[in-house]
Amino acid sequence: MDRWNRNKEGYADSTAGIAIQRVSKEERKIAMGKKRNCRRTTDENIIHEKAVKMRKMTDEQLVHYVEDRVEKARSEGFNRGKEQKKEGPQFSAVEFVEEIGRIKGIGTATMSKIRELLDKRLEGDADA
Repeated sequence: MDRWNRNKEGYADSTAGIAIQRVSKEERKIAMGKKRNCRRTTDENIIHEKAVKMRKMTDEQLVHYVEDRVEKARSEGFNRGKEQKKEGPQFSAVEFVEEIGRIKGIGTATMSKIRELLDKRLEGDADA
């Protein structure tokens, strides 16, 4: 009998082994929570390296890092907003007026008023 397999009284004790055998693999996996380096994918390795780098940062470094990330996100959002505004749907006033003119019940007088209002709005004259 192994000396490591004995309890205080000198009898064989394999209760720890039995307890481990009864625990399912999934439960052991959850309890362990780690994955071997050789089993990680490339993306997981990149994330792991970033996490280790962040854990090693001091409080001051961590605050500066987070503030820089926030500022970068704001500027990217601002730039995307500019791009989306420029890429907005193209609006042709002439085609729009012609489409309205095809509706029954709208005469030439109403069409001229619509054309005037549309021209004012497209020029940027917000007083109308």
